[in-house]
Amino acid sequence: MNQTSIVALIDGALGRYAARDLIAGHEVVDFLLDLRLAVFDDSELRELLEQETAPSA
Repeated sequence: MNQTSIVALIDGALGRYAARDLIAGHEVVDFLLDLRLAVFDDSELRELLEQETAPSA
């Protein structure tokens, strides 16, 4: 995910949470997990998946 997408994700959450007085902890955790996944470099995972799906000799 690129930087623009991450900023859009944060801006969306700011819009959702800004008007609230109380925010449930699970909602904050869900958002933080979304952010973590957004910045996760999945190139290693893709490489592993490619190795696993490659035909063996």
